[in-house]
Amino acid sequence: MKDKIIKAKEVILNGGVILYPTDTIWGIGCSAIIESAIKKIFRIKRRDNSKLLISLVSSIEMLERYVKNVPEYVLEYLYDESPTTIIYPKVRGLNHTLYGKNGSIAIRLVKDNFCKALIEEINSPLISTSANISGNPFPKKFKEIDKKIINQVDYVVNLNDSNLINSKPSRIIKVSLNGQIEVIRE
Repeated sequence: MKDKIIKAKEVILNGGVILYPTDTIWGIGCSAIIESAIKKIFRIKRRDNSKLLISLVSSIEMLERYVKNVPEYVLEYLYDESPTTIIYPKVRGLNHTLYGKNGSIAIRLVKDNFCKALIEEINSPLISTSANISGNPFPKKFKEIDKKIINQVDYVVNLNDSNLINSKPSRIIKVSLNGQIEVIRE
């Protein structure tokens, strides 16, 4: 696994896009800081760039670099067994193309060992979006990924996808400025 982390890190830090198994489904990813890589993901997915992309972090400490005052009640969602993406209303330090119209951003504390190690190596959040063309079903296994996706990424992380925790997208929760929680996707 170490050699795959080193190769993925090299690709990401040079502005490339990777295809990799996350703790939920197969994803397309890049640095959450390099704008040209983020725009490439939107092109690969043929996705409207007004839709949020998820940024993965490896720890609460990394999350707190970008989200000021993580609400205490949010921590229970982060430590839950089900991977949970949380949309925060105010975030700092990531590329502006990741922010929603109201300045919000979607972040998930990743549980997968490969993803955690890779994020630690690049020392910044990793973009994660399903490895499908927008509007098409998301792939549960590598063999279900459209060849158009595979041919457009810069590196395919060849890991066994039998370790995917859920083989479904994460739960999504939105935190409002006043602290209210709204479940977007269960």
